[in-house]
Amino acid sequence: MSHSNDWTTAVDEQARHLNDLCDQLAQAPVADRLHALGTLNEAFADLYACAQREAIHAAREEGWPLRRIAGALKCSHEQVRILTS
Repeated sequence: MSHSNDWTTAVDEQARHLNDLCDQLAQAPVADRLHALGTLNEAFADLYACAQREAIHAAREEGWPLRRIAGALKCSHEQVRILTS
């Protein structure tokens, strides 16, 4: 990743908050923990899918090849190809 800026700092901060939340959830009753994890999974899956599609589209507009995008996303170029079709 490139140099640090406001958005990278915000991403790092959110990752720390999520780690703290996971530690707190470990103390919750199992039913509450499972419900919370389901809620988080739905929210993050939607957010991630939308952000991923937008980022892939932007990268393709800048001329990035599928393998470069895949490397940045830590997935296969075939997965990226499917997302761009």
